[in-house]
Amino acid sequence: MTGFWITGTAALFAAGVAQAQSIPEGYPADYAELISAAETEGSLLIYTNLSNTNLGPVVEAFAEAYPNITVETIEMGPSEAFSRYEAEVGTGVESADLIIANSIPDWIRAVEEGVIADYASPERANLPEWSYPEPGLYTFSADPMVTIYNKITVPEELQVSSMEEYFANITAHPTVFEGKVGTYDGRYAFGGSIGYAFTQHHGDAAWNWFAAAGPLTRPGGGAGGMIERTLTGELSSSFFVSGPVVFGKMKDGLEAVLGWTFPSDGTPVFLRGMGITESAPNAAAARVFLDFVLSEPGQQAVSAGSLTAYRPGVAPEDEDAYALDDVIKAIGGAENLILIDYDPEMVAGFKAFNARWGEAFNM
Repeated sequence: MTGFWITGTAALFAAGVAQAQSIPEGYPADYAELISAAETEGSLLIYTNLSNTNLGPVVEAFAEAYPNITVETIEMGPSEAFSRYEAEVGTGVESADLIIANSIPDWIRAVEEGVIADYASPERANLPEWSYPEPGLYTFSADPMVTIYNKITVPEELQVSSMEEYFANITAHPTVFEGKVGTYDGRYAFGGSIGYAFTQHHGDAAWNWFAAAGPLTRPGGGAGGMIERTLTGELSSSFFVSGPVVFGKMKDGLEAVLGWTFPSDGTPVFLRGMGITESAPNAAAARVFLDFVLSEPGQQAVSAGSLTAYRPGVAPEDEDAYALDDVIKAIGGAENLILIDYDPEMVAGFKAFNARWGEAFNM
């Protein structure tokens, strides 16, 4: 009898906590039950390729909103997040409740194989449809790619925003650009996804640009490396560089040397995927966290983590941060965005793309 009384009291206490926790505006009344279940679970585990610099502000903001739910994050490679989850579940070990990663081929496979749970967030009506392309698959951030220049070695008139002009300048001004242009290696998933979307948008013109300028470039390495090599003058310029990484560097007062621009004739935007795992041991907590990320406060926190908030109307507080609204305004409309989406044909045709890209860039 005593044990029943303690259990019943604990249940009443938990219910009181849930009632005290305000339900976000516009959410259904029974969302209080989800919050109660999430607080009973008390924690969730996230596998992600995001660093604490990026994800930390979101976790901190979530902790302020839901102090009774602890978030643990483990950083790893984007593909490893999926392979580790599947290996652990396959051996009966509890694994991640949520995955946040920027590997489009892995997300496509995860959807096909039922790795993520079909969850309809109450925030969906407030988001662009492209941001939740498959049941349960959402977008954490929508990060633009930019072109960067060493402002000392590249004359101002050659620091163009149009990619058509950019590639023409590489071939027309070899003393400035030959052997001094960087980009991601298109033979790998991240760089290949960007290149594929770009060629889908521009068609044969893009392949002609690649064929002409590709032999003069030096693909390889990540955004940080391209930025450092451009700053030192080893590279004069780099294209398709992750915008958030560039914006973060500008806080260091590098604008005297480093210039950048959004491609005006098509800015590639990489969608960083987010989904609750089908076998999540803390599914309620994962749902509450996902909903928070998609909310206005959550997207504001995404921006505070130097990534790109895409929810309409969210404006970053940091002057060196950009929301997708800012990108759209800068390039003259959403029609000039190249959304790197979850196209199954990209995965099916990647071998052929890989070969053609490698030929164009002499790799």
